[in-house]
Amino acid sequence: MSQPAYTLEFPRVTLTVSKTRNPAVTLLSAMIYALAVSVSRSPSALLLASILPAMMLKGFPPRYLARLNVMNAVMILTLALTWPDFSDGFRTGMIIALRVNMICVVLGGMLRPLGTGGMYEALCGLRVPEKLRVLVILTLRGIYTLRERYESAIISVRLRAPGLSGLMRLKVFACMMGMILLQSSARSENMTRAVKCRGGFAGFMQGGNSAMNARDWLCVSGTAVYAVMIAVMNLA
Repeated sequence: MSQPAYTLEFPRVTLTVSKTRNPAVTLLSAMIYALAVSVSRSPSALLLASILPAMMLKGFPPRYLARLNVMNAVMILTLALTWPDFSDGFRTGMIIALRVNMICVVLGGMLRPLGTGGMYEALCGLRVPEKLRVLVILTLRGIYTLRERYESAIISVRLRAPGLSGLMRLKVFACMMGMILLQSSARSENMTRAVKCRGGFAGFMQGGNSAMNARDWLCVSGTAVYAVMIAVMNLA
């Protein structure tokens, strides 16, 4: 039986995601926006911050937001019931849910198209230390692997036992999640051994794109100005 190959080398042709936008600019801009939104509370600041996600909402899959807001609904109800005042807890929960939705839309719309290769190039452009770059890529691959195994397990359960319900359904789900976590843990150990067999972090390709130019820094500055405007509206 053949063993899976583990590598972090990306063909140079797959590293360039966009010819007009540096992936490092995309990553840095998304992080600046997420930081600005995470500290915003006032209605005027949240209204200003909603401009960017509203522009990107058209291409965002609605099913992702539906799943996200199911968890947000549970969070809002929990805060409302456990807060000293029901209305204050409900209002706080709504603010947090709005922040989460805006950050999710922006990060998904900006970072998802980059893929693993684009993220690696972005980290290279930001001069992130090589060890952290490799760890980030390994984490991304681990997340993708976990998702693939989960989807495969769901399909297998639906084909083999389409009529599951009640307590048995919960038991099957628990066993399925335990199996996925064990398999993912074994795969992570194999990836760690692959790093060691290649001589550590220095054994991986550490090349990347050049540093950001003046145009890139101008784009980042524009995002920073937008973030500052959100912060000022929050303090006003």
